[in-house]
Amino acid sequence: SMRDRIPPRVTLDAPADGQNLLSQWLTEKAGHKVLLTVPQKGEQADLAKMCRSNAAEQLAQTIGRTWKETAALDELARLLGLQKPPEYIEAYDISNLAGGDNVGGMVVFQNGRPLRSAYRRFKIKTVIGQDDYASMREVISRRLGEYSKNKGSGEGFGRLPDLILLDGGRGHVAVVQPVLDAAGVNIPLFGMVKDNKHRTRAIAKNGGEIAINSNRSAFTLISTIQEEVHRFAIGYHRSLRRKRSISSTLLSIGGIGPTRAKSLLKQFRTIDAISHADLEELANTPEMTEPAAQSVYNYFHPETQNNTDS
Repeated sequence: SMRDRIPPRVTLDAPADGQNLLSQWLTEKAGHKVLLTVPQKGEQADLAKMCRSNAAEQLAQTIGRTWKETAALDELARLLGLQKPPEYIEAYDISNLAGGDNVGGMVVFQNGRPLRSAYRRFKIKTVIGQDDYASMREVISRRLGEYSKNKGSGEGFGRLPDLILLDGGRGHVAVVQPVLDAAGVNIPLFGMVKDNKHRTRAIAKNGGEIAINSNRSAFTLISTIQEEVHRFAIGYHRSLRRKRSISSTLLSIGGIGPTRAKSLLKQFRTIDAISHADLEELANTPEMTEPAAQSVYNYFHPETQNNTDS
């Protein structure tokens, strides 16, 4: 009978909603006192941890992710007080150099893994100078604006994340939360805080921080996400700076304006390739004329121009 199968003590891995009521109900069914406990150390705590690991492994087999990924997401949900593990996570970072070429990067982790097809880049349009808070606010506003346009698709910008992580502290969370509120979306929002050696230290929330060092699986996942979004954002920033530098080189050549510079870069892709192109190849590039091609050729081959002048 059920009475014979209910033990006097049931060990849980975390407090349960309505735990006292559940204990009373089991006591009535069993005909003897049934305690629900959440041990913090000792053999029972080890057993609870083993049961949680076994459950995570079984769930991983069912939903197609590894045990480590499942355990990390489960631990992260507990740490942040989420109702369920965040299957779809978006993370954001801002990158600039002395306020120039402000950009934002967005990376997506689905089931604990990078989903690179969903990564997005943002050129900051409304912020002049170095203002990470305002830049982050713009990026999140534009992202939510894209959701309102694409929500019927359920993919890419048409899907809302289960969790948003910002590369930054409480200040970043404080300026972005009103953006979410104004859009009428309820998405858990946290910041990823670095120490003075640029390593992940804590999770920031409105009003405080959550230490994560003791939660190894969640710590590893958050560190990976923070490193990835930083890499993606700074990579975009560097590519823009490089393109601007290349464009400046071409614009310094007589007869080359923005349209011809853009055409040359589209045709040859690099300054090195342009410098090695012959006169005919340059002249055959769209938007180019023979005099413009001669100017470009002479710029990269000054010795030829000198010989011609002599």
